[in-house]
Amino acid sequence: MNRRHSHLPLGMLVMLSWRNIWRHRRRTLITLSSIAIGFALAVLMIGLNDGAHNSMIRNAIKLGEGHLTVQPRGYIEAPANHKYLTDGTTLQEKIGSLDVAGRIEPRISLQILASTASNSVGAGLEGLSPQGDQRADLLRPQLVDGTWIEPGDQRGILIGDGMAGKLKAKIGSKVVLMAGKQGGDSQAQLGRVRGIFDSRVDELDDYLILSDIQLARRFLEGEGADPALQPITRFALFLDDPDSLPEWKAELKAAVENDQVVVLDWREIMPQLVQFIMVDDAGNYIFLVLILIMVVFGILNTVLMSVLERTREFGLLRALGISRYHLLWLVFCESLLLSLLAVGIGWIVAGAVHLWFASHGINMAALMGGSTEMMGTFMDPVIYTELSGERVFQLTLLIFAATLGSGIYPAIKASRVTPVEALRT
Repeated sequence: MNRRHSHLPLGMLVMLSWRNIWRHRRRTLITLSSIAIGFALAVLMIGLNDGAHNSMIRNAIKLGEGHLTVQPRGYIEAPANHKYLTDGTTLQEKIGSLDVAGRIEPRISLQILASTASNSVGAGLEGLSPQGDQRADLLRPQLVDGTWIEPGDQRGILIGDGMAGKLKAKIGSKVVLMAGKQGGDSQAQLGRVRGIFDSRVDELDDYLILSDIQLARRFLEGEGADPALQPITRFALFLDDPDSLPEWKAELKAAVENDQVVVLDWREIMPQLVQFIMVDDAGNYIFLVLILIMVVFGILNTVLMSVLERTREFGLLRALGISRYHLLWLVFCESLLLSLLAVGIGWIVAGAVHLWFASHGINMAALMGGSTEMMGTFMDPVIYTELSGERVFQLTLLIFAATLGSGIYPAIKASRVTPVEALRT
């Protein structure tokens, strides 16, 4: 046979490769099982991690300033009570003309001193709409005492249980809200505690005071704002579809952004949360690398043992005219089929694990000692696995590349077999 023209048809190559990987059925099944279990663990860990992160982000957005925020330029770098949007009415009309798919909530945020006869503490006063705001909707079920404030209540305030303890305040207590003015003077308003909440975030419970937006606006009037223009500190935008954030941000920037007004997304408002998620993701990828190492050594062991056991057989094939090139492709095709089986079986096992935890979840509150507070926000008590299409593609590609790559060395080793030496073994 002329070696230069010898070849293996593709169909025969695949058939021989398939038969070869099942010569030692038990070894192949053990290898595939270990890959499937490792794959399932990786999917579970990454799914739970993404579910926890998404839960933190959703709650942070609701407790915070929305998916997008329209506020005075420079406010986030140096917050001050004299930095506000003077003409809230016109700005709201511009935003409303865009028909944003979501809710637009006007808010007034102020730095104040809250005082009772017992104590004084620094606080943040948040004026909002008591019946429509996302933050109000999230905190209303967390009331531990009293009632929620009604729209138009010019004196009612809500405080966290941490602040109630510091001020020794209870339902009906008077709280003096005092704020400094830009010129150095101070102004004060009297509030009455209508309710006490427990947000599950100590930072908020110790610092946040909620009121109707009209009460907070009085402080802006003290700074010289015209109440007829409905001045505010910011607009918080809550989108119906979070994935549409880049498009709406671009439209808002084009419509309202100028030297005095800036449009920011939640990542720019909460950079510490973003950094925490990035670091936590890095830890999960380290775990995934360990899984991949296990997969690589499993495949390498299976294919390499198969090659070493068939050294005499490869020598015979070379003597019959099979080229090194085709011998290399024969072994590499075995690795390819093993990789496809590994990914397929891996997703059957991993997919079943993911679907179970996606519907039943895992109680993180019990695992974390009852508190799920973290980075100024909190996770839901029960976390469900979440996998985006991007994650599925990443995991599939990583496992497939790892299993396929581990077959390169055995394939090269098989192609280097010489007929004389192999037939002597």
